Amino acid sequence: MMISEAVYEKYSQAMFDIAAEQHQLEAIGNDLRQIRDVWQENEDLRKFICHPLLTPQIKKDTLKSIFAAEVAPIVMQFLYVMIDRKRESVIALAIDGFIALVRQAQGIEVAKVRVVKPLSSAEEEKLITGLKALTGKKIEVLYYTDPSIIGGIVVQIGDRLIDGSIKRQLQDLQLKLLDTDAVNEVTDEP
Repeated sequence: MMISEAVYEKYSQAMFDIAAEQHQLEAIGNDLRQIRDVWQENEDLRKFICHPLLTPQIKKDTLKSIFAAEVAPIVMQFLYVMIDRKRESVIALAIDGFIALVRQAQGIEVAKVRVVKPLSSAEEEKLITGLKALTGKKIEVLYYTDPSIIGGIVVQIGDRLIDGSIKRQLQDLQLKLLDTDAVNEVTDEP
């Protein structure tokens, strides 16, 4: 069953409103990130919780045994409501929606950064400072390892792409060399 974006956005918005009212955006956000990480890393858990033949109580008891000692009661209630309303399949999407709302409220822009190898602390600091200056916003960086870029860095912020990869530079060089004027210059040499 396909659930529309509007459905899980209602859960994200409701949780955001409660967290904001209680001045708990950061704490609840951290709890939800923890749940999302476990959810995404554990396919067996997802299959179990989304299994149509299991009762809601079994699903809630399972989540309680895993998370109740680690997260706020309101976060557990959020999960229970989603289970009761048969929205288990969009728990991660609802959590991501909540995180996006928090970022928006706090003026945080997400920068997706592709690198061949992890950056040093000094390189990370310099990158974040530069991206803050470029966007005028706080920056949250999500790093991805991508050996296909050969070297350098690729940054995506919203619909903006900054490609400083060696792969891109080689492609640009190849295009310049294949340009007819460049080919003629090379072949006209004595």
